[in-house]
Formats: sequence, structure tokens, C-alpha cells
Amino acid sequence: MVSVIVPNYNHATYLSERLNSIASQTYDHMEIILLDDASTDGSVKILKRWAADKPHVRLFVNEKNSGTPFAQWNKGIALATGKYVWIAESDDMAAPEMLATLVDLLEGQPEACLAFCQSMLIDKNGKPLHSFNEHYAFVFKTDRWERDFCADAREECYKYMLLHNTIPNASAVVFRREVLVGQLPLDESFKLNGDWFFYVRLLSCSEKFCYTAKAMNFFRYHPQTQRRAARNKTHAFFEILQIQDYIRSRFPQAEESFVHARRMCATWWIGNINGSALFNVKLLKSHYKLYQVFKPYFRHLWWRIVWHFVFITVRRPILWLGLKRPLKRLRSRLYPGKYFEAELSD
Repeated sequence: MVSVIVPNYNHATYLSERLNSIASQTYDHMEIILLDDASTDGSVKILKRWAADKPHVRLFVNEKNSGTPFAQWNKGIALATGKYVWIAESDDMAAPEMLATLVDLLEGQPEACLAFCQSMLIDKNGKPLHSFNEHYAFVFKTDRWERDFCADAREECYKYMLLHNTIPNASAVVFRREVLVGQLPLDESFKLNGDWFFYVRLLSCSEKFCYTAKAMNFFRYHPQTQRRAARNKTHAFFEILQIQDYIRSRFPQAEESFVHARRMCATWWIGNINGSALFNVKLLKSHYKLYQVFKPYFRHLWWRIVWHFVFITVRRPILWLGLKRPLKRLRSRLYPGKYFEAELSD
């Protein structure tokens, strides 16, 4: 049996599509746990209607919002009874064969703590954009994720997870529950990267994990996604630093790539600084703390930041002249797979 956990908050627009993609799975030995985190958009009505007359479906509605998606993960996993757990985020979709494929991988690899598939990024209307393989290729300069594999879980931490989250969407993962519960609870202080930190903790105490290159998970990118909302905030970068420090403390092998990991994180941070930070004292202080952390890894870090502000200053008249879309198309050709998607509209 698989316990399917559906954590939802204000995703009424996408909820029916998500639930139908669960009901359409070719693997049908599952219980479904629906969790609503005090939605205000009519989600509860949709969930109640869908759960009616389905004995394998349970619905739990919070009276007060928990403030973090990872509180709902903890709640759902604690309620799960299946051998495997699938956390199916409420705004994503899945191909009908996804669950059966990942369960088969885990059944064939008893030492694997999790199995996941390639994810296809889709827009708010469900239109395919590109797979995450382009992101992998951009960050790691490798074709590793173009083929299926089962790999060493610990090596994944210090060789890849140190640099980037190689499991970009929880909806693409099926976990072995007995391993999963041993690492509970998830750290609810994380706002964005709690999944990344949790994967690292899980992999660091496991033997193997499995991956299939078939894109069976559809990760929706829209204005309400937390990743998009976090672009101009600093907490995401402090979380990445915490994850990198954790991996470094667990694995001596991480020392070799640690400087590179810090420099990559700094580059993402610089690219997300905007002028609003200059008028927000709290945000400015946070940016200064990050500057102090990253400064030892660059000879002239301040000069990189100056050039970034020059760029965003020049960008304003470009936007005024209506050249935004042509330039974004050009950037997407020059930098295919760039993590902050060039081809997506703001």
C-alpha cells in the first residue's frame, strides 16, 4: 500500500486536476490523506466533494494556518500507514504510470530509501515548459540525469546535494515509510528549503536511492509558488548555508567542493538583490550578514554587487522600451536551463 498525502493551501484552481491525476494512477493500492491548511479560496469544498463516498480517503482541515508546508508534511507522514509514502503537492500533476513505476523501483531495491522521477516544469495553465534536466545540465555540467540509475545515497549528499537540491520537487518522490519516519520531524523553521534539508538527512543515513529519467511528474510554476515569492527575500539563502554546513559536518569528502558550493550560493544571492533592500532596514541587515558570510570566498565581492545594480538600472529603460520579451528569449537561448526561468513571464 502507498499512503498518498495531499497538502493543500489555497490551490482551488489546480486542486481538481491534481486529485484526478491521483485517481488516474494505474497503481491503485493506496490510501489518500487530504490535508487543508485553513484555505480561504473554496479548496475545502472541493476536497469534501471529492472525498465523499471514498472509504480510502481521509480529510483533515486545520482551523488555523500552520505557517509552513513542512508542518503539514509532518502531520501527513504521522497519519500514513502504507509501506510507501507519496507527498503529492496540490498544484502539481502526475502521469498515470508514475506511482506504479516508482513503487516497482523500490520493490526491486530494498536498500533504497526513496525513488524519484524526472520532473517537467509547466506553467499555470499546464503548458509544458522544459524538464529539470536542463537545470541539472546548467548547474552540474553533466548528462547524469538523462538515464535511469540507482546510486549511493551518501555520495549524493557531498557530491551533488552540497551544490544544489537534486530532487527539485517532492511530488516526484516516493519514500520508503520505515526510513522516512526515522528522520521525523521535518524542521518546521525552514520556509522554503525544508525538503532539501530533509532529503539530505534521509540520504545521509541510507544506502541507496533510485531515479528514472522518464518525466512523469509535472511541477507547476505560477505566481503563488513559494519559490517564486522567495526571490527577493534572504531566508532562502540562510537555509542553503545551513544545509551546506550540515553536509560539511557529516562528510569530510564535502570539503573538496565546499568553496565552490559557497560561491554558487553567493552568485544566486547577488542575482536576487533588488533596490527594495535599500529601503528596508531589516532586509538590508540580512543582506549585510550574507555579504559577511560570502566575502571570504571572493576577492572583490562588493564589485560583483555593484555590477549587478548597474545591470538592473540599465534594465529599467529596456523594459520601458518594450524589449523585455525579446531579451528573455535571447537569454534562454544563451543560458538554457538557468534556474530562475528566463522564458517565464513575471
